[in-house]
Amino acid sequence: MYRTLALVALSLTVVSVSAYAADETTPSAHTFTRLEAAAPSAGPANRAVRSVELGAGRRPNVLPVLYVGLAALQAFDGYSTTTALGRGAQEANPMMRGVAGNSAAFWAVKVGSTAASIWIAERLWKTNRVGAIVTMVAVNGMMASVAARNASVLKTMR
Repeated sequence: MYRTLALVALSLTVVSVSAYAADETTPSAHTFTRLEAAAPSAGPANRAVRSVELGAGRRPNVLPVLYVGLAALQAFDGYSTTTALGRGAQEANPMMRGVAGNSAAFWAVKVGSTAASIWIAERLWKTNRVGAIVTMVAVNGMMASVAARNASVLKTMR
């Protein structure tokens, strides 16, 4: 089961990354032209044509995919943990034992840790783009292993 979840997480990450190549001599699909008046009193013959490039400096598609992947893994972890606890299992993470019995606190921690991870990656993106991606891959990898372990425990409890 662990291999399957790891393969799915890796596949989602790799497949969703788009490769872009831009040739400056040909206009891209993201370049639009906009007419602007040179002066308020200028007539129609005195207009300047400027190209506006959308998406310049934007983050790669891999970061939002990693964010969604983390949210999905956290949701599965929450679901599998609450299901296993309902079937008589005990929380293995000593830091989560105190909140695992309280559903609202448990889900608040899950949402908070997901939001904190995304916030950290966004802050890191401004100064270290590779670090932001590596951080999210590491966090997703950790959550994938937790989710795989939870799935294994649930499977044995059936």
